[in-house]
Amino acid sequence: MGRTIDTVTFDPSYYPAAVVSCMVFLYLYKYTSPNLSSKFAPKYTSLTEVEQIDWNTRFNSTIHATFVSCMCVYSLIYDEDISKEPIWADSPMVRTSCAIVVGYMTCDILIMTIHYKKIGEAFYFFHHGASMYAYFYVMTYGVLPYFANFRLMAEFSTPFVNQRWFLDKLKYSKTSKIFMLNGLAMTITFFFVRIAVMPTYWKRVYSVIGTESFKRLGHISLVLVITCFILDSINLFWFYKMCQGVKRVLKIYAKKNMELMNNHVSIEKEE
Repeated sequence: MGRTIDTVTFDPSYYPAAVVSCMVFLYLYKYTSPNLSSKFAPKYTSLTEVEQIDWNTRFNSTIHATFVSCMCVYSLIYDEDISKEPIWADSPMVRTSCAIVVGYMTCDILIMTIHYKKIGEAFYFFHHGASMYAYFYVMTYGVLPYFANFRLMAEFSTPFVNQRWFLDKLKYSKTSKIFMLNGLAMTITFFFVRIAVMPTYWKRVYSVIGTESFKRLGHISLVLVITCFILDSINLFWFYKMCQGVKRVLKIYAKKNMELMNNHVSIEKEE
C-alpha cells in the first residue's frame, strides 16, 4: 500500500529555507531596492512614500517571480518523477521552490500589515493566504509536486506586470514604444502561463481524481481542487482588468495617430 497523508511524516526540513527566503526579501525591500532604485532610476526619490513602498514590494515581486519560475522550468524539464507520479513524487527542487514562495509571501504580508493604511488590500491577503495554504502542504509533506510546479510557472508573467507599473511611475507615455511593447509582452505572457494553460491543468487534475493515489490524499485533495479554483478565478479577473487596460491604451494610441494624420493633412492643404 502506498503512502497516505496520515502516514507521511511531518517534515519541517524545508522551513529554514522559508525563513531565509523571508529574511532575504525583507532585506531586499528595506535596503537593496531603495539603494539600487535611487541610483538607476533617479525619479524614485521624488515618489511619494506610498509609491516608494509599492515600488519596493514590486522590486521584491520581480526578483521572486524570475527566480522561482526559472526553478520551475528546470523541474519540468529535468525532474521526470513529478510527471510520472504527480501526487506523491518527492521532489526536493519543487519543495524548495515552495519554501521560497512561502517565505516571500510571509515577507509581503508583513510589509502589507505594517503599511496596511497605505497599501493594504484585503484581496491580496486572501490571495497570499490561499497560495500559502497550498504550498505549505507541498513544502511540509512533499505531496502534489507536479501541480505545485505547474502553478508556480504562472510567475513568468509577473515581471512584465511590475514593469508596467514602474514605467507608469517613471512618467513614460502609455503610447511610448517601450510601454506598448511591455504591455504586449505582459498580456501575451499572462494569457499563455495563466489562462491558456487552464484546460491542460484541469485535464491533468481530472485524470487523477478517483485514482488510488488521489484517495490517499485525504483532506489535502481539497487543496488541489478548491484552492486552485479560487486562484484561477482571481487570474481570470486580473486578465479581464488587463484586457480593459490594453483596450484603453489602444484607444489612446489610435486617437494620437488620428490627430497626427489630421495635422499632416491640414499642413498639406495649407501648402
